Amino acid sequence: MGRCCTDLIKFILFFLNFVCFLIFAACLAGTIYTLLNAKNTIIGQEIEHSLSTDNPTATYFSFIIIFLVVFSFLCLFTCLGCCGSAFKSGCMLGSFIVILFVLFGGAVGAVIFLHTQYGKDGVMLVLEQELSRTAHNYKEDNILTFSFWNWLQETFDCCGVAEVDGYKIWTTSDILPVNEKVPESCCKPGEQDCMYEPNRDTAFLNGCVPKLLLYVQIVFYGIPVVMFTSLVMAFVVSSQVSRADIRRKQTRQTGPYGGYDEGPYSGCDDDFHQYSANQNENAPYNPHYEQELRSRMENAGFAIPNFNQGGRAPQQAHTPLLHEAPPTYHEAVVMRK
Repeated sequence: MGRCCTDLIKFILFFLNFVCFLIFAACLAGTIYTLLNAKNTIIGQEIEHSLSTDNPTATYFSFIIIFLVVFSFLCLFTCLGCCGSAFKSGCMLGSFIVILFVLFGGAVGAVIFLHTQYGKDGVMLVLEQELSRTAHNYKEDNILTFSFWNWLQETFDCCGVAEVDGYKIWTTSDILPVNEKVPESCCKPGEQDCMYEPNRDTAFLNGCVPKLLLYVQIVFYGIPVVMFTSLVMAFVVSSQVSRADIRRKQTRQTGPYGGYDEGPYSGCDDDFHQYSANQNENAPYNPHYEQELRSRMENAGFAIPNFNQGGRAPQQAHTPLLHEAPPTYHEAVVMRK
């Protein structure tokens, strides 16, 4: 039962890391494609490969470089967990556990820091701050922010940031064209002209924070939980691999003779058995076989070793197996004559 549970945990750890590896590999491939063909993506313009602050596309290039590093690291990290659990590699599992432990500590530290600085509603306050900051960059030439807010408001049927009258963030800024009070994405279906005089019948006026809060909390608190679960499963699989390595080492040290030095194994142990009173099921059919064999060996001049009571030869007498072999056919015929 314990072995089945351990194998199940190993499979779950392998499957989770394999799925995460595929996701991060796809994100890495998408980031590389965006870097090379930014004009054909959501960015909609070519990115100059420069970190200069005077370049308007330098922000895009900086974020792409960061994403390349992060996704490459995550691909390597999940590959360690996937291959380590599949091939029972203690080295890979050890590296995976160390990295995961550091990431888990960072995630827990981030949760503690957030609630220490902002209180129990820290997630909501940080979400409002970040959305308000990006809303002031809502311009058509800022394609990422413009597309993000249009998608967000159309998908969640919301407008602006705050829970009540969230649309007012658009009226207090000068980022919209003249006479427009809300973006077109705040309008309800069939009400394309509500941007000038929005009301609750023609537009969605409540903010997007309440609609996003639950999803953000699930991600923010779920990541440490998933890390902790993966850490426990990795410890279980690693302990099983360690025990298996210890058993293999003990087997190599004891050798085929169960306590004697292993030495060169010639296979004689399988050919010449030492029968004892406790091994009646392996005894030959002739009940007087041992007595006859001993008398014939004495007559032939062979040295008869002194066996212990258990029927096992001492260590110094076990290596030369020639005296334990039965007489040859020629010797037996000569002795009979």
